[in-house]
Amino acid sequence: MNRIRVLTSGTLFLFALYCLFFNPTLPFSLPIEIDIIAFIYFAFFPMKDMLSIANPSLYKGRQFKKHYIPNHELQQQEFIEMKRRYDYRAISAFVFWMIFMAVPGSLYLLGYIDKIWIFVFFALSNFSVFFAIFGWCPFHSIFIKPECCMECRIYNWDSFFQYSFLIFIPNVMTVILFLLGLLSLIEWEMTYAKHPERFYKMSNANLTCEHCDLDACRQHKKKRFHKTLKEEYYQNKI
Repeated sequence: MNRIRVLTSGTLFLFALYCLFFNPTLPFSLPIEIDIIAFIYFAFFPMKDMLSIANPSLYKGRQFKKHYIPNHELQQQEFIEMKRRYDYRAISAFVFWMIFMAVPGSLYLLGYIDKIWIFVFFALSNFSVFFAIFGWCPFHSIFIKPECCMECRIYNWDSFFQYSFLIFIPNVMTVILFLLGLLSLIEWEMTYAKHPERFYKMSNANLTCEHCDLDACRQHKKKRFHKTLKEEYYQNKI
């Protein structure tokens, strides 16, 4: 599914660039049928992320009880300190995103840039989420700095990141998508507040490399980001 979404998000981003340079009004004059199909496609994913039954994979569904195996050797104080570090990093990532949204959004609302730029930023945000999965994630490397994707503090913020810019070009469908992305983030954070033990390897014995079902991570990302696997990878290569 992620590979399909890479293709569709990349195509959308290329389409946005084409419109930016050659036909700035095109995205806002498409037939209503295309808008409805796009809306249904984009609305599906944040709704899926909030439902336990729709998340059999561990990497997207670790907030749900079915993926939690208690670590009975957990050191509570060490866990609290680690959680506090990740919470501060999540706040810094959220502040960065708000600033990143506010700058072009303010320029658009003040009339310095055209609506097409908001569409481009939406398409860029949408594509960047999947580029981060298979390529490089700035939130992973700069802000959150987890050992691996499996315990990334903000992993299910993706729909919020993808749909945030739509609030600047409001209509029924864009507002619903924005609210779904926001609701997905709120659901993740509320579950995290109630059950933080489900989200970290230290407390959830199910979050191990052996159980990892994130293909992109298992195939190459851990070779680059995970300390232990990175050492093993290079030793085997030598």
